[in-house]
Amino acid sequence: MPRARRVYKNSAVYEVVSRAREGLPLPPTETTNEILAGIYGRAQRDDRVLLCNFVEMNNHHHILAMPKTPELFTHFYKELKKGITESVKALLGLSQLSLWERRSTVAVVPTLEDVIERLVYIFCNPTKAGLVESIDEFPGLSSWHAFKTCEPSVEATVSVPVRCYHKAAIPRLPNDDTLTEEEDNRFVSYLQCSENVFEHELVLKPLAWLEPFGVTDPKTIQAVRERVIKSVYEEEAKYRRNRTRPVMGVQHLRRQPYFKPHKPAKRERKIFVICSDTELRQRIISFVRQIAEKCRRCYEDLKQGLPVVWPDGVFIPWLPPRGFSSFSREVLFRT
Repeated sequence: MPRARRVYKNSAVYEVVSRAREGLPLPPTETTNEILAGIYGRAQRDDRVLLCNFVEMNNHHHILAMPKTPELFTHFYKELKKGITESVKALLGLSQLSLWERRSTVAVVPTLEDVIERLVYIFCNPTKAGLVESIDEFPGLSSWHAFKTCEPSVEATVSVPVRCYHKAAIPRLPNDDTLTEEEDNRFVSYLQCSENVFEHELVLKPLAWLEPFGVTDPKTIQAVRERVIKSVYEEEAKYRRNRTRPVMGVQHLRRQPYFKPHKPAKRERKIFVICSDTELRQRIISFVRQIAEKCRRCYEDLKQGLPVVWPDGVFIPWLPPRGFSSFSREVLFRT
């Protein structure tokens, strides 16, 4: 079945989910958090996205973001995945690693109620997975604290200086691929002394997702935030009541080996819209199909050398420039 064409729009809210093929690559140690924060900061450069909220689990991440430039949105999450892959390779001393499922889920969330529901789901992930009793205890990288404490404004900004480490700066883990608390602190200190880094700012806009829905009044923003927080705690309480075994807990989580063996559940279907309004969801699906048809016609015209105007928010396929004959292409690839 062909993949659905992706169409990105400025100021729309998207959820991005990338999952590891197998294993649990990144336990939530301080070393992991130090490395991930730098990767996020570097992937954000060039004003690619408004990064609103996220939670980094040990084999996938959930990100709520708004494209600033649709053409660069894909570069954000692809660079994020590449940076994590290179870091895991360095930590484990691997020369090759196919870490991620082939395609990330990137789904538009078109209504305020749906965004609120997804945000609650994202923040409940660690508790739902049985890792901790509450997101308040989760030692992994997330925007939860920033979301709870920033000023009630769509312009609220939480900015943290971060360092993105070149893989040459990341030392090999001990032979058992685990870190004690002492080793974890030593690794972080070693990284922070390295000069083989790129310095960036990790910039969060935890409440910016409200602006597209016309929610800009501070009192209303605060009410929405309190609703999200209350819903998170209520969902966590349900998970605790229904739990049949203890959670792993912070110490156990941090002492897990890097790339602990794990078989993921059945891979989920890749969707491009999350919407509880059936009529609106069908309109969005129809719109994307129309854009896909336009792109097919543009591509055929482009191959024939005809002038083409591509729809906004789509990715334009590469074709060799005119005069680049099959002979010259063959010579290029041979050399």
